[in-house]
Amino acid sequence: MKAVQDTQASSFQRTAEAEDIANRLLDPALRGAVVLGPDGMGKTAVAAEVLARLDGIVEPYRIHGSPVLSRIPYAVLTPFMDSGDARDLESPLVVLRNIRRYFRARAEAGHPQALLVVDDAHHLDEASSHVLVQLAMSGELRLFVLSRSRGVQIQELLSLARDGLMSRVDLAPLQPDAVHKLCTHLLGGPILSASSSILAQISGGNPLYVKALIAAAKRNGELVQRNQAWFLRAFPSVLEPTVQDLAKKLLAGRTPAERSILEAVALAGCLPRSALAALGSHEAVQSLLDDGFLDAAPDVPDLIGYAQPLHADAVRSLVPPMRSMAIRSQVRGHAPGTGRSASLAHLSWALDCGEQISGSDLLEGARRANAAGDSELAHRLATAIQDNSLSIPARVQSAVAHLALGDVSQAKGELDDAIAAAPDTATLDSAVLASAQLVAVCARPGTEMQALAAAWTIRDRELAGPVEGETGRAAWLGAGTAVLALWGRILDGNLLQAGPPASGAVKLLDPEAGRTAYSATPVFHEAKALGFALAAEVRTAAGTIGEAVRAAHEARNEVLQDPQASSIVRGQIFVRRAWALLHGGRFEKLRQLLVAERTANPHYLLAYGGTIGLFEGALEIHHGRFREGLLRLRPAVEALRSRDPERLLPYALGIAGYAASVTGDTSPAAKYAGEVGVIGYTGPKGSWLSAQAFAAAALAPQGTELPLPPQIRELAAEAREQGQLAAEKDILELALAVGDLKQARRLVDLTDSFEGAEALALNAYAAAVAADNPERMVAAADEAVRCRKYLVAVECIGHAIRYYGAHNNLRRQRALIQQLRRRREELAGVTVSYLSPSVHQVRLTRREHEIVHLLLEGASTKDIATRFTLSQRTVEGHVYRIYVKLGISRRTELETVYRALEAEPEVHVGR
Repeated sequence: MKAVQDTQASSFQRTAEAEDIANRLLDPALRGAVVLGPDGMGKTAVAAEVLARLDGIVEPYRIHGSPVLSRIPYAVLTPFMDSGDARDLESPLVVLRNIRRYFRARAEAGHPQALLVVDDAHHLDEASSHVLVQLAMSGELRLFVLSRSRGVQIQELLSLARDGLMSRVDLAPLQPDAVHKLCTHLLGGPILSASSSILAQISGGNPLYVKALIAAAKRNGELVQRNQAWFLRAFPSVLEPTVQDLAKKLLAGRTPAERSILEAVALAGCLPRSALAALGSHEAVQSLLDDGFLDAAPDVPDLIGYAQPLHADAVRSLVPPMRSMAIRSQVRGHAPGTGRSASLAHLSWALDCGEQISGSDLLEGARRANAAGDSELAHRLATAIQDNSLSIPARVQSAVAHLALGDVSQAKGELDDAIAAAPDTATLDSAVLASAQLVAVCARPGTEMQALAAAWTIRDRELAGPVEGETGRAAWLGAGTAVLALWGRILDGNLLQAGPPASGAVKLLDPEAGRTAYSATPVFHEAKALGFALAAEVRTAAGTIGEAVRAAHEARNEVLQDPQASSIVRGQIFVRRAWALLHGGRFEKLRQLLVAERTANPHYLLAYGGTIGLFEGALEIHHGRFREGLLRLRPAVEALRSRDPERLLPYALGIAGYAASVTGDTSPAAKYAGEVGVIGYTGPKGSWLSAQAFAAAALAPQGTELPLPPQIRELAAEAREQGQLAAEKDILELALAVGDLKQARRLVDLTDSFEGAEALALNAYAAAVAADNPERMVAAADEAVRCRKYLVAVECIGHAIRYYGAHNNLRRQRALIQQLRRRREELAGVTVSYLSPSVHQVRLTRREHEIVHLLLEGASTKDIATRFTLSQRTVEGHVYRIYVKLGISRRTELETVYRALEAEPEVHVGR
């Protein structure tokens, strides 16, 4: 049963490939198909689905290659040969005639066309491969060849594909979206997209390895389910026996030289071709490359690593310590040492082997590990430094690692006297940046940033002496302290006091500043990128979205110039870019950003996966797709409980709780809103105000005539008072959604000057509501659709429907109801409570239904009058009332509108 389930789990990811292969096997111009793919890539599952599609059209005959049979000529073909003596096997011609005779007899007996399925073709003997080629070329049967590699055993078969006689299909690794669907299928519930991306990267997109990783991670508590949603809280640390067995088979089937090469690459991560050739031979290296086990790095062709990442982990786990040390001694003279050119895996391997590594190399490695987000390795490398002169830089790198892991107390201990004890200005600058990160993570008052800036200035004078002027160290120090001051005002939350960046910060943010500002410090690009990111945050809150997006773009460009910028800084820049794009209604750009973030390294995804998932869910909510948004938010919320570097859990709980309430979700998500005020921290000011508003809307009674919750308009006023205009925009939109239409005028005033497509749609919506003008509401709906604010579009039509109902204009009301239903797919299947039961009470009578059915059959009013013994004028009166109820004016519209009449709304939003 489990094997069947595994095949089903893999096959549904390969439907397109299966359909394509089935069509090629039926192509009269081809002799068959060759499918290539590594072990576990889904060849068996694809073959099963292909044969299911061809059931009754062809008759499959299966043969299986194996290492044992490969030593015996024609052994795999014996099921199709008449009994004879051993001498018959000495003649390829006799073997070929015997097989042809077998299949001709089957064809003459009325059997469907033969399809010879060759599994594990990489184990074919040369003689059998030659006979199969002859059979295919003759056209007497078709071949369906499944092979693991491009080895010499099937080169003759592959030549048919090169000549156009057979089709060749290389099964590619599953794309991240396909891995996400596979994970959801296997787990039976939603999984954080960043977690499935991690599994995709570790598995190399191999379906078998994805299943193995899931099984191991579940068993060891690394992949956890909370509130019916799954996420990875740690990397899978133990490999399943299936992966270990494949690694053992991989090593057992290779020569001693090839095994040494495979072990060395697994231990070092990657090695130059020359080093591997010295360890084994050039021929051994090329053989492993040809068979697809090793691959050259795309940007450095001379650097060789594993094609399948999980093979490296499996092989590494099989190498005993003494063997590891022996291999390292063999490659040491032919590969990079432990300096800047050494990979992090190489450094870790050197530590495992007990080598003495210089403090400068360890410090460099710690910086690179922090840049990659591998905080555990960064801490290990930093604590291994024995050089007393590097103790403070080492502690700073250790503190950065602790911050990334969420160990705030440990980070504080490392940084306590780092500024005062910094031996040089470069270390001082690094310590200041790490200390600023600590202040931000702890959400301390802005005065602490000011104190940090003062301490920086004092210590800098002690180390470098007084600095003056507008260039060099003076410019750097002035700009840096200005950015800290801006950061402090942002932490306090009142952006009306923050205003534009101070003059010193402006110099740092000027693209030309790199030519004049002091750039000798190792954190120059990080600090400058943070300055741009903070400016983007202020400008987003103020509604100057164009400037915010440009500043965020500059922040990204700046950090890309420093490959050693910490993952914390990269994450902070991502969050501020995402906020700018979300509030500006640049939804497609945000979607592209989120897709790009999911390709980051697994360590980064483990830390920021919940944050990425939050923005994925918020994007859907801003579109109005509440169910899809909640599906994304549920695992994001649970991941943020574990790691929340930007303190966004309150916002995630609020928006998820609101989505759950309006969709009628009865999962634990329904309780999220109640947690907003009790989790122990608030997060950034703007997101905190929005979180409280979403929670208040979620906890308010839905669809009743009870008074509206006052908290929402009060929170909007607070956001306005503190300059958090982006938050105010979201809160006012929410106020209108729950029925507080008095806020429409303020939303008009706010969005008049707020940049971006979202504000444009909200402005048209609020202006129509404030004017109580139904035609403007319909026009605003069209504008909202163009801006991809689908829920706002539905709300606009809902207001117009209610208006026409109140003014007894049933024809126009019904026309809009049908318009809304016809556009349901475009509007993501959502609607609002304005389409209330009172509207749907306008139904056709039984007699009117009967008349409609006759009209649809082509009957005239005279025919209908005769049928029911009525006057033609009476029937015409019935038809008129039917048209009024349905909101149509001619018979050609009748069928479409009538068929949609009984469709009920799927999601109710508002009052």
